[in-house]
Amino acid sequence: MRRVLVVLTGGTIAGAMRDGKDTAPDTGASERLERLLEEFFDDRGLQVATAVPWGVPGLDSSDLNPQHWIRLTRIIIEELQKGDLQGIIVLHGTDTMAFTAAWLSLVLEGIPLPVVLTGSQLTLDYTPEDVQVNLRGAAQVVCAGYPGVWVYFNWKLIPGKRAHKARAIHPDAFTAVNGLPVFFSPEWGREAPKILLPELHWRPPQHLQNLLRKKETAETISTLARQLRWYLCMPGCAPHFTGEEKALVLLGFGAGNAPSEILQALVSRFENEPMKPMVIACSQAEGDTKNPQAYKGVGIASLAKKGFFVWGQGDASLEFVHALLWYAFLAAPDSPASILGHYLKGYAPGNP
Repeated sequence: MRRVLVVLTGGTIAGAMRDGKDTAPDTGASERLERLLEEFFDDRGLQVATAVPWGVPGLDSSDLNPQHWIRLTRIIIEELQKGDLQGIIVLHGTDTMAFTAAWLSLVLEGIPLPVVLTGSQLTLDYTPEDVQVNLRGAAQVVCAGYPGVWVYFNWKLIPGKRAHKARAIHPDAFTAVNGLPVFFSPEWGREAPKILLPELHWRPPQHLQNLLRKKETAETISTLARQLRWYLCMPGCAPHFTGEEKALVLLGFGAGNAPSEILQALVSRFENEPMKPMVIACSQAEGDTKNPQAYKGVGIASLAKKGFFVWGQGDASLEFVHALLWYAFLAAPDSPASILGHYLKGYAPGNP
């Protein structure tokens, strides 16, 4: 009998209302989720193996960080090595689900079986609830054998690297950034699909193997959190650069532009520093491919002429850029560009 790994991390899907006012992870809700999945997969001849990486009932996803991502990755790799998995379901809070999905898309690139993240905006004790729609949909995806990392939500299957939470409370929470979701109709879910058995000829990439050999501590994550910084460009506001930055994401406008005074302030702050931070040029405009050298004077790629190595967001989601930044500096701290360059376009120092 093949197994399905179900990872319970917490979130609203494992939550319940408290005093009719707010929602928090709940032990009873987690147990109900396990029973629902066990019944579903038992009818299809699949055995459920449950993992609870941070205990029952888990955590609100707002509190998850890269240290939790690494722990989750270790659990998945260990289970994959047993060789009898049909697929993986990660039950997760919606607030940071897209970030975890982006991370898993990086570390599990090329995986030959389904890894499906799902959750809910409403709890099981709410009427109507969206828990069972998403839970059973994710389970159907696993049975159908669609390989890769996905987010399943509200009848839509979205590639993990393109998922973005666009609505705060509405059950149709996620959109696909610069891509299209796969829509599943109710008829698709009426009958149990034929179980497709994935071929498990997959090995973790060398960068990931190097990362998992290390013992990343909260102190390591805390140090990197001060060195990998995001700055939001807003009219009339200027960020403060500490000088500790190893990588700096400028979240600008349009094609990847920023106020010229911010670019000048960055050049001035690091003018005499022996090592300048890498700059990731991103945009608040969600759609299309970004081109941070398209506009003279305000294009963030112009920093390359001032000695900075600049990377462009391209058509990636902001969640993917964030996960990629952490992966590059955790897995290859001496050569993060070797990972960044695999996914993003670079503008080398001195490049006009």
